[in-house]
Amino acid sequence: MSVIEVVAGCLVYAIGCTLQGVLGFGANLLAVPILALINPDFVPGPVLLINPLLSGFFTFRERGNTDKYGLTWTLVGRLPGIALAVVALSVVTEERIGVLFGSLLLFAIALKVSGLKFERSQKNLMLGGCVSGFMGTAVGVGGPPIALLYHDVSGSILRATLSPYFLIGTVISVSALALTGNFDSGDLLISIYLLPSVFIGMAISGPLRKTLDHKWITPGVYLLSGTAAITLLIRSLF
Repeated sequence: MSVIEVVAGCLVYAIGCTLQGVLGFGANLLAVPILALINPDFVPGPVLLINPLLSGFFTFRERGNTDKYGLTWTLVGRLPGIALAVVALSVVTEERIGVLFGSLLLFAIALKVSGLKFERSQKNLMLGGCVSGFMGTAVGVGGPPIALLYHDVSGSILRATLSPYFLIGTVISVSALALTGNFDSGDLLISIYLLPSVFIGMAISGPLRKTLDHKWITPGVYLLSGTAAITLLIRSLF
């Protein structure tokens, strides 16, 4: 990985981390498809390895408004999704990994922009957790299925619930991938390269939470990540 790729990747991830601090999600939704275009080695391992640090900070900062019922059942549902992702990564050939990434990323974006609304029943929470677990473990983007379930809550509740979900869920995903041999020392090194991005996002997202207009930020995230996902998919197919 070249110095230019590292710098570009850190810049993209810093923007993503800032967005996550403002919206409650979005770091990987924005960054992963762009990082995969810069260099496929950025995903999914390095971003998954570094995510608990980011989510841990936001969990501490946003504590007090967590929906504990929803958090519990989404995490229960996440477990079979993680198992399915580990199997998928084991059977998909290296040449088709880009196709898997691009397809799942487009599905994630489609879910978020669909406007669908779901009741936060136990069944839906578990199903959302399962889909999130699969997508989060396979490509590092697991936020949209959970965000759909919390379409009608305030930003403080959304951030306070999604942050511990990502913290606990990503640790489980990372552990499962490590146990099945899907990580190596290269993933750890690249995650260290991304560390400054996390600290930048932590530092500047706090003051921006009440000043940035979510109405134009969110569509912008979808547009950028969708364009990158389509480009990645086309490049992988041809």
